[in-house]
Amino acid sequence: MTTVILNPAAGRGLVGRRRNIIEAELRKHNLEYELFTTHARGGATELAIQAINRGNTRIIAVGGDGTINEVVNGILQAGKRVPVTLGIVPLGTGSDFIKSFPGFKQNDIAGAVQRICTNQTRSIDVGRIRVTAGRLTLTRYFINGLGMGLDAAVAVESLKIPLLRGFAVYLIASLRALATYHPGPMTVRFDGRQISRPLFFASVGNGRCQGGGFWITPDAQLDDGLLDLCMVDTMPIPRALRKIPLLMRGVHTNEPEVMMARARRIEVTCPTSIPVATDGEVIATAAQRVDVEVLPGAVNLLV
Repeated sequence: MTTVILNPAAGRGLVGRRRNIIEAELRKHNLEYELFTTHARGGATELAIQAINRGNTRIIAVGGDGTINEVVNGILQAGKRVPVTLGIVPLGTGSDFIKSFPGFKQNDIAGAVQRICTNQTRSIDVGRIRVTAGRLTLTRYFINGLGMGLDAAVAVESLKIPLLRGFAVYLIASLRALATYHPGPMTVRFDGRQISRPLFFASVGNGRCQGGGFWITPDAQLDDGLLDLCMVDTMPIPRALRKIPLLMRGVHTNEPEVMMARARRIEVTCPTSIPVATDGEVIATAAQRVDVEVLPGAVNLLV
């Protein structure tokens, strides 16, 4: 039995409006499935855990990167020894994760269901983070990317723009975040190296694209057992605005304000606190410490 977890709010309500089309495609392929809808943030995680506890080993996430993130967290939190296979129907606002796969297309319901039914899988790395904010410590997983600093502030701003979809949301959110975000000093330690200075952001990529269309870690590989790290120094806003088109094309990596690296473990501390987002979802607005490590081949993805 396949469990389908559908987030009707994803893509600014697009998924809910296309539920009948999605189910028609599933029936067309004679897929035996049970479908559950989420009703609150974190709901997809709970539904995934429940499905695995019932013995289901195929879970399909219907929604955006946030929905996929929640399902991945459910799969890994369930802690079952039996391998669980993840499929995706990408209908989110940004759908950045699928941009690391040449064959995936956003909003392509028929193609996504066809891919699910081929049963071809690929083992994908996952990042695990521990975020310390005051006396609280949270543990989360991400499959695509982790933002710390300005890029996470963009995710915060995107939540305040309800009427737009797609890249326009993140472009406007980026401009707003640049105008209001006050970067502080960060210390970034990764595989024996250390960087300590004011940074706009330190972004970690398992996939290549984040923020609705910014190719922050353009050379990242989903199955190399490493996480790509992009650190950007603070700079005057006019100069930062000129860098945005470079990020959109993934040609920023040789800029003097940019440092790229690869690592298995990353530690970030910031005495003034920073926002943190995983796969586009804000998980902390005032973190002082973030510990990151890669879990090689942790998820079997239907491709």
